[in-house]
This record gives sequence, C-alpha cells and structure tokens, in this order.
Amino acid sequence: MTVRQDDAQRKKSQLEDILPLSPLQQGLFFHALYDTGATASGAVTRDVYTAQIVFDMRGPLDTHALRSAAGTLLRRHANLRAGFRQRKEGTPVQVVHRRVRLPWEEADLTGLPESGREAGARALAERERARPFDMARPPLLRFLLVRMAADLHRMVFTHHHILLDGWSTPVLQTELFALYLAGGDDTGLPRVTPYKNHLAWLAAQDRGAAEDAWRRALAGLEEPTLLAPHAPEPGTDPPRRVRAALDAELTAALSARAREHGVTLNTVLQLGWGVLLGRMTGRADVVFGAAVSGRPPELPGVEQMIGLFVNTVPVRVRVRPADTVADALVRLQREQADLMAHHHLGLADIQRLAGTGGALFDTMTVLENYPFDPDAAGTDLGGLTLHEVDGYDASHYPYTFAAVPGPRLSLRLDHRPGACSAADAERMMRRYVRLLETIAHRPDLPLARADVLDGGERALALRDARGTRTGRGPGTVTGRFAAVAAAHPDAEAVRTTAGTSLTYAALDERANRLAHRLTALGVRPDTPVAMLLERSADLVVASLAVLKAGGAYAPIHHGHPPERMAWTIDAIGAPVLLTDTAMAGRASALGTPARVVVVDGDADLAASPATDPGVPCHPEQLAYVVFTSGSTGVPKGVMLRHRDVVDLATDTRLSAGAHDRVLVHSAHAFDASLYELWTPLLRGGTAVMAPPGRLHGADFERIIAAERLTGLFLTTTLFNLVAEERPGAFAGLREVLTGGEAGSPAAMRKVIAACPGTEVGHVYGPTEATTYTTYAGLRGRLAGPGESAAVLGRPLDDMRVYVLDPWLRPVAPGVTGEAYIAGAGLARGYLGRPALTAERFVADPFGAPGDRMYRTGDLMRRRPGGDLEYLDRADFQVKVRGFRIEPGEIEAAVAAHPGVAHVAVVAREDAPGVKHLVAYVVPAARPDDDAARAGASAFGEELRSFAAERLPEYMVPAAFVVLGTLPTNANGKLDRAALPAPGFGGGARTGREPRTPREELLCGLFARVLGLERVGADVGFFDLGGDSITALRLVTLARQAGLEITPRDVFTHQTAAALTRLGEPDDRLGFEVLLPIRPAGSRPPVFFVHPAGGLAWGYFRFPRHLGDDRPVYGLQARAFTQAELPGSIEEMAEDYLARIRSVRPSGPYHLVGWSLGGLVAYEAARRLRAAGERVGLLALVDAYHGQDLEAEKREILPELLESIGIDARMVAADGNPDLEQIMAVLAERGDALATLGEDDLVNVYRNYENGLRQAERYRPGPFPGDLLFFTATRGRTAASPTARSNWGPLVGGDIEDHPIDAEHHLLMEPGPVAEMGAILAARLDKLD
Repeated sequence: MTVRQDDAQRKKSQLEDILPLSPLQQGLFFHALYDTGATASGAVTRDVYTAQIVFDMRGPLDTHALRSAAGTLLRRHANLRAGFRQRKEGTPVQVVHRRVRLPWEEADLTGLPESGREAGARALAERERARPFDMARPPLLRFLLVRMAADLHRMVFTHHHILLDGWSTPVLQTELFALYLAGGDDTGLPRVTPYKNHLAWLAAQDRGAAEDAWRRALAGLEEPTLLAPHAPEPGTDPPRRVRAALDAELTAALSARAREHGVTLNTVLQLGWGVLLGRMTGRADVVFGAAVSGRPPELPGVEQMIGLFVNTVPVRVRVRPADTVADALVRLQREQADLMAHHHLGLADIQRLAGTGGALFDTMTVLENYPFDPDAAGTDLGGLTLHEVDGYDASHYPYTFAAVPGPRLSLRLDHRPGACSAADAERMMRRYVRLLETIAHRPDLPLARADVLDGGERALALRDARGTRTGRGPGTVTGRFAAVAAAHPDAEAVRTTAGTSLTYAALDERANRLAHRLTALGVRPDTPVAMLLERSADLVVASLAVLKAGGAYAPIHHGHPPERMAWTIDAIGAPVLLTDTAMAGRASALGTPARVVVVDGDADLAASPATDPGVPCHPEQLAYVVFTSGSTGVPKGVMLRHRDVVDLATDTRLSAGAHDRVLVHSAHAFDASLYELWTPLLRGGTAVMAPPGRLHGADFERIIAAERLTGLFLTTTLFNLVAEERPGAFAGLREVLTGGEAGSPAAMRKVIAACPGTEVGHVYGPTEATTYTTYAGLRGRLAGPGESAAVLGRPLDDMRVYVLDPWLRPVAPGVTGEAYIAGAGLARGYLGRPALTAERFVADPFGAPGDRMYRTGDLMRRRPGGDLEYLDRADFQVKVRGFRIEPGEIEAAVAAHPGVAHVAVVAREDAPGVKHLVAYVVPAARPDDDAARAGASAFGEELRSFAAERLPEYMVPAAFVVLGTLPTNANGKLDRAALPAPGFGGGARTGREPRTPREELLCGLFARVLGLERVGADVGFFDLGGDSITALRLVTLARQAGLEITPRDVFTHQTAAALTRLGEPDDRLGFEVLLPIRPAGSRPPVFFVHPAGGLAWGYFRFPRHLGDDRPVYGLQARAFTQAELPGSIEEMAEDYLARIRSVRPSGPYHLVGWSLGGLVAYEAARRLRAAGERVGLLALVDAYHGQDLEAEKREILPELLESIGIDARMVAADGNPDLEQIMAVLAERGDALATLGEDDLVNVYRNYENGLRQAERYRPGPFPGDLLFFTATRGRTAASPTARSNWGPLVGGDIEDHPIDAEHHLLMEPGPVAEMGAILAARLDKLD
C-alpha cells in the first residue's frame, strides 16, 4: 500500500456514518443557512438556535475527571459528533465523524475581587452564546469550566439545538456525572441506543395517514395567528424574560381541574394561552406552536437516548363563546389526543397542508416536564453538589411561553427584543395567570366571559373612553340661537363671499317669516322638510326657519340624479320642499307631491309675521335628517336631534375663538355642514358662505385671506390635495380641521411647516354621532419624526368611544377592536328603519340604564396614553392568501416613500374569489403625460421594493397603479368604486370541488344560472343569491341536461351535493320533522318551530340575515311522515326536543316559533330549563296562549288557503274547494309552496285543524327567562292581546316587544323577515 493510499484510507475512516435529518433538524438547518451572514462553508455570524445550560458545582472538583467524562460522552454518542451539510443536489445530511476534538476551555476568575466574579462569569457565558457554530464542523457543542473559588466551579455548556432537545440535556447531564464518578470510564454503563434508530423509526411511519390527520385538524383555518407580525429578525441578543411562580393553592387547583375533566395539565395551560392569544389578536380561531417530546414509547431505550427528538406542531384553539371552560378543555384534549400519533410530521409539511401560505404562528409553548431536576443539590458526587444558575433555550419565535411543573407551577415568557417591551410582556404574564385562575375555579363560565383585564385595567379602559364631563344640560338650536341673537343683534351672522351679509337680527326676522309660512303649510314638530338650495344666505335662513317651525330639515344633494332626489323626498315623507330660484327648475321636474316653496321668490313671505312663531321645541326633538350610503344599496336617513347639534357646536375644543368665522363650503347634505353652520352661529360668530361649486386650493387661499376666516373643515382627500398643491393656503386660520378617512401625517406635516400659526385638528366621527366624535391637535404630536400615524385623539365633551372585542368587552391598549360611540351627539336612529336602528344602535353595557351606543364598524386601537388610532373600516379589512390585512397599514408604509403624495390600497376581486392587493399612487412630482407613462412602470417597481423592505411579503401589493389624482365622490371622499382595475383574471368560488359527474353538472348549472364562474358542491343556491325565479330556470336547464329535479327539490335541498342524493331511500328532505335549513356552522343553531300548517318552509328566508356561521333548523309536524297526529302542545314539545338534542346535545338552545309554533317553542323552553339546560333565546312571533279560537266552528280550509295567498272562493260545482284550480295556482307561484302536491295540502289541512284544537287547550306554566316578541301590527283590534298582557304573568325575565308592520299571515314575507332577522341576529350575537 502506498503512502497516498494509506492517507486516503485514514481520511475515509474518519467518516463513521451519513444520516438523514429529522423534520425539526431540517427546519433548524434551514434557519442556520437563512440567517444573515451564512457562508458557503456553513458558518454563520449569528444563530438564534444556540442553546446554553449553566450550573454551579460546589465542593471539591476533579477537573481532569470531568474533562475525561466529557470526552467519553462524545465518543459514546455518535450523533454528538455530527456535522451538517448539503449534498450537491441540495439534500441536507448529517455527517458523523469517527473522532472529534473535545471543545473544552477553562477560565479562572479567582484573581478577580469576589464581588466581580459573578459578572465576569456571566460575561463569559454571554460570549459563548454569541459565538456561532460552523454547522459543517463538529462537534456543535462546547464546554467552558469557570473557576469561581477553590470549592466553586461553574459549567457553561453551549450547544446547537440541532443536536439536543430539552429532554436530552438532563439525560446528558446525568450520564456526564456518572462518567465523572468513574473517571471517564464507561465500561460500567449500559450500551448506548443510537440516535439513528429514531431516524429509522421516523422513516417507517405512515406519512399519508399523518397528512390526512393534520389536514382534518386544520380544515377551515382561515389565517395564521401572528402576535408580532412586524417583529425584527432575531439578532444575537438573548431573549428577555418574564417569570411567574403560581402559589401552591392555584397550582393544586389547576391539577384538580385537569383530573376532574380527564385532561392533562398541558391542555389546561394550552387553553389559557389560546384564549389569551384570541384576546390579543381579536380572533376566535387561533394557532400556536407547541413542543412535543417526539419520543415514541414503542422505540426501545428511547427515554435514555440523547438527540433531537422534540418536534414543533401547531395547536389550534377555537374559542367558541358559548362553550364553558370545561367544554373547551375536553374538546381541546380530544383534538390533541387524535393527533398524538402524528406528531412526527414536520412543521413545514403541516403548514403546507394548512394552505395559509406561510408560517401559521409566531408564538411557542413548552411544558418542561423533563426526567431530571438540574437543581439536584445533595446528589452523591463525591462531595460535589449541583446548583442550577441559568439556561437559554433556542427559538426563533418572537414569543416562547414555558411552564415547569412542581408544587408551585413555574411560568416563563421569553420575548425577543423588538417584539414587545418588558412592560407589555409583564402584562401578558399577568393576564395569562388571570385566565389560569378562571380556568381553575370557574369551569362552568362561558369562555366569552373570561376576562383578561383586571379591575384596574378595565377601569382605565373605560376612563380613557370618556371625554370631559361638562355637566351641561341639553339645549335646542332655536333656544341657543335666540339667546345669541338677543345678546348680539347687530353682529354679523352670515356673510357671502360676494360681500352681502345678514346680522343676527336680520337672519332671525327672515327665518321667522319663513317659519310662519311653513307652519301654515302643516309643518309640525318632527315634520321633515326637504331642502334643495344652492349655497347662499337663503340656505341658512331656510335651515333656521324649519327648526323654528318645529320641523327637521332634510337637505337633498343637488348633485344626485333626479330619481335619487325624488326617492329621498318620498322616503322622508316631506310635505314641503324648500328650494330657490337657482334650483327651482330641478325641483319642479322631480314630480314630487310635496308643496314646493321658492324661498327667494315667494310673494307670500313678505306678508308673514316677522315675530317668532312661538312653536315649543324640546332638546329631544328632531332637527336634521341626512342620508348616508347603505351597505344594501338603500340610503339610510340618520335622524339627529336638537341637543346633538348644540352639543357639537358648544364643545370646548371648538371654542377659544378658533371657530368664530367658519367657511360653509360642504354640501348641505353632508354632515360637516352642521359644524360649518351652527358652530359659529350658536357662539355669536359668522358663517361665511362659499360661492357655489367645488373649491380648489387657490380658492381656499383667497377666501381665507379675504374673509379673515378662523376655522375650516376639509375632508381628508381634499386636505391632502391642498396640502400638496398649496400647503401655505391655511396660514390665516387659527385651526383647520380634517377627517373622514385615515389621515396622512406627511400632508399634515407640510401644512404645519407652512403655517406656523395654524393648528391642524384631526377629527373623526360618523354621521350617526353628529359629525365629530374625537379630536386630536397634531402640531405637537407630529413635531418629531417618530410619529407615523395621524392619531384620532380622545372623545369630545360628554362623549364615549369604547374599543370592544366581538363580545363587547374593552380590549387592552394596543389591541385592535371595533369602536362603539355613546353619550352626547348620538343620533336617534335611522328614519323608518327600526330593524336597522336596533342592529346598529345597541344597549350600552357601561352606561346608565337605557343608554345606547352606536356600532361604527371602524377598527381602532387605543394607545397606552389614551389616544385612539384608526386602522380601517371593518368592511375594508381583507384577507389575502389567508392573512387578515388592514389596507391602512400598507398605505402608511407606501406613503413614507418621498416620491408618493397620496396612496390608497384596496383588495380587488375583479374575478370571483381571487383577491389581490392593489396600491393606487399619486406621485409627488407631476411629469407630463408622456413622461408619466414611461416612468410609471419603473416607479411601481421602485415602490414594490420600498414596500417589501417595510412590510411582510403577504402585505406587499401585487400591483402599483400610478394615477394623476385619486377619484373622489360628491362629498370629497375617496371613491373606491372609481379606481381602475389593474387587469387581473381568473377566479374561484368558495366551497369544495364536485366529486361525481352529477355534482359537476349541477355545479355548472348553478354557476350558469347565477352568473358565477364556479360554484362549490356544498354551497347553498340561495346563499349565492338565488331566488324563486332563478330556481325555476335551474329546473329547466337541469331537465334539458337530463336531470329530473323540481322547484321544491331546489328549495329543500339547496346544494348540488344534496340534489345528487334525490331518490335515495333516506332522502325525504323537505318533510322530515327536523328540517336542516342550513346545518353548517360553528355557532349554536337556531330552531324554528312550524306554525299551524306544520311546515317550516317559511323560515327559509332567515339564514341570510343571521350570519354565515349560524346553523338553522326547522321543526315540522309529523303529519307529513306518519298518520298519527299529536295530542297536545306538550307532546309536540317533547317530540321536537328529542330531535333538537340529536344535533345539539347541550345548551345554549335558541328557539323561535311563529303562531302555534310559538306555543310549542315556549313549552320546549320550559322543559329545557326544568332539565337544567340553558335557554339562550326564546322568540315568539305573534303567538298568544289562552285564546278562544272557535276551532270547532271555523271554516278551516278557506282560512288556510287565505293564509298562503290563495283565493278561498275557488270552489267546484259541488260547492267544495276546487282542488285542481287551487293546485294550478300554487304551481304558478314560483316559491316553495309551489311544490306541494294534493296529498301534501291535505296534510297541511289536517295539521292546521289539529293545531287550532291543541292551541285552545294549552295552559302554559311559568318560564323564568327573557322573551323576545314580534307583534304583527296590521289587522289588530282593541281586543287583540299584547305580548305583555298575554305573557307577562308567566315570564319571569324581560319581555322585549318589536312591532312589525304586517298582517299575521304575511310575517314570513321578505320585508318582515328582514326586519325580524336583523333583530334576531343582533340578539344572538350578544348571547354568543
């Protein structure tokens, strides 16, 4: 053998083995390569997965024996000698070396003063932890022995987490000191079970079964749970730590709670963490990581093996508000037990199965239930004792929560620098402990009522929600104006830019004359008077005159189409339309029945008295009706009272002379006109009328200077435009207010810099709260460069702005919630829309009895100092690729680019189901058109790179569209509908793919009829917008394609999947006792009980009003499935309860019944309460007990026919009902009843007749809960019973009665159903 061959053989013999990586090792190796500074050789400049154990040894130490023990440890365990590389094709492997050098270092600190040795030892440990490992050069561990004193040594053991997990380190420590006692000789120790056995076990597992299990576990998960989505990349600094030790009593209570419900302590801790995450992110379905041991019991010797066995897997906690603590514990334990056999699957594979497009979570939990106590003082080691000092786990997650069991449960929260402050982490720990206390002691408490805020935090949140309490009494606009006019009759009240003006006395006199004319035309208190006037002094006269006459003025926007104007006048029921000569032509063309009065051309006005008409006025009286857009497409008329307008005009933030001379330039039909008119006029100032038409920057600059204005309001978009073009235009003002959309700090800073004497006030408020609700002066707040948002500040005087979670609890500072407004300025409601009013104006749980609050739909968070920060509209909030995204956050990032003047980000769905983020950008520099076209693409790419540096990848817009200006609507706000599409294509519809050719055919027909690109097999026809007409078209197309279905089949089966089961033996859908109207959903279902006819089909219209996640079932008479009829209401209730419990074994139960069904629902609720079950909702729809129905004398069939819209006079020659003609009329109806056959109609008759008899005989007992009631107001007589007179003596709780403008038998028509559905949905949301 040659020397060269000998060398080759020696080098070859250095490689003992080449092994694959476990799933977690693959992830750790990826992170090592990914970290900044990774080199071709595998060395890294930093690695967050460097772990460390530090412990002291007291007593005589044999240093040589300890070093020999460490060397033997390396020799015995092959996997500790592994380096990590990639093969040429990229596959990572661990290369086991036969021999490696022991990394052993000793340091002697005894030369330092004793007081400095601890700091010196800690510095050495920190140095070791900061020194990275070269992944390709083993061993990836180091020993540092520090001599602190003659009888005190400190061991610093540093290793890469890819080698060892938390369970292995105490095993390694035990073996190290066993070898130490033997002087490094391992002949007496058992043979090592190699780590490669574990890798072989992993390779033999059923990967397909594991993937199926995880796919099921994560089904329906819409988004990841990221507590710190913008946390910086991990650096070399160790995580910060917060510790807490529970007392023995709480620790014992948690253990007892786990035993009682048959769950593990880990499940108890995980539920607490999941609930905390839900409260901090505002979500009910959260995911976090958990470290699992990964040591399969079937692997021999696994307990004493050393290596990386642990795996990180997701834990999903669905916080269902109706579930009790006990329910949630049992469910979580069951879900985790089902996955235990599949813990070996790698996290990357699990995340891929989830389909959310990236990391599922950024928080990690660890239960450190290790088999060795490192603080084993007194262990017989030849007089040496061990004492734990510290240790650092390895994790790249921003938050890692760890728990160590013991007589006092020890908790630790590691948080990465930059993820949160120390104070935030301490608050998190306190809130977590509070949740553990709830879990330990209140197992029957619904999770929705488990509060994370303590009493002090809650009190602070409610205190910050309040504006200054002034103690002022309510006032009227007319009373306040009269006082000002009497005090300053000759002061200038109104001025036009043309130079004309009115004193307070002149304005008062002219308004009095017109008020007398209005009262003569029938205007009375609360009478709405329509107004269509050009901007002028006459507009002020007319507005004041309407109020003096006792009416409420309702401006019509002259920019609207004539049809919209006419609709508005008709909707408010205005008997009078005030106009001027400029608008008279438009007014006469509307064809409205309202009396038209031309205020500047009515000869009768001169003859009217100039004295006050003397109409009494109350602060609660209606003053102003303004229409805002509605989500359904029907405008909403917001009703504001006198006291609301006075409260706004007299707020202290609008005082001190800054708003004495205000420019009136907003549209009269825009609520900002309330500020512009009444703030100066109710303070003795001057309302300066801008000329007609839209104003631009130069106009504002000229008018401000010429008219000596002090105050001005501009919408956000208009303010931004003027700030860009002429930031100095506002220089003469004391204050310029802006609001309406998310503010631009860049635009505000420009104005602040250009106008040193002008304050920029940021205002926020919906019309429903009288224009402004909050105020923030931004000159001071934006003085430094660190502020990146235009905050909203705090509530105005006597107003309250709560930031609440979905269960109406205050959220913690910094947590996103929805804003609810209460207190001063809150509108009366929506004109003629009681259901919508009930939906949006809800009871204020924090106010006095009877107080209401308005649900704004605006997402906000409150800063620690109390300032509110606007995030976005709840309906602008979007999900793209599974991530929940606030476009406002992206806008702020893009707007920080110096080349951007304005930006708007929207999520477009130009093809169904495919959402893309699109940024619309107005450049700061305005090149000519050719240059703009040439540079738009390059500028877009520059902005993409800029945004990518500041935002997570999923928040970077897919397209940047460069515009010359952002489009605005008539009120000066961004017109999102006018933003051009960037041209994306493709699409998909929600729902699963069809699985059979028949399903595929039906899905295609659904899509064709409904005008959709694709429809899932399990998506309901009516949930997608289908109706009776499109159902008939679907039947026709299906028959042409060879499928025999009927309209009834469509109404009763609804999905393509269900329709494919037609004709199967178990398919009796439509007539079964428990009718699954919409069985899908995670929230507690609603059960609707049939009326006397026995069918629950009339309830098919309700699901679309109750939310997408609410199951709905109908209870139907058994007359359709068996011959025997029930003998009593009680028998029906007992029968139906058995069906209800088959799908809902335990409460809460939600029951609704119409007519006879109300009696059955009531009896069912009584029986549930008697059985100890919780009844959440009991709602009766025009149902009364104890009525003499004359069942034996009534003509049942004609009455039944009339109740379903059939002419009862359809009789045959023999005098009996003409069934053939009746069935023909039914068949032409196009609704579910069109599908009834003759036998079915006979069964309806049998049940109707029997139901009347049973209703007469029913004698209900008491019910201890609340009752929601709906009264049909049409057809009632003086003798008709009421909800309170009929049910009051029996119902122990509250009775809430809602009038419905319909006859009893027409309550299931679309209009009444929509009104009742909104009220039911609001009540159910509260109950959940």
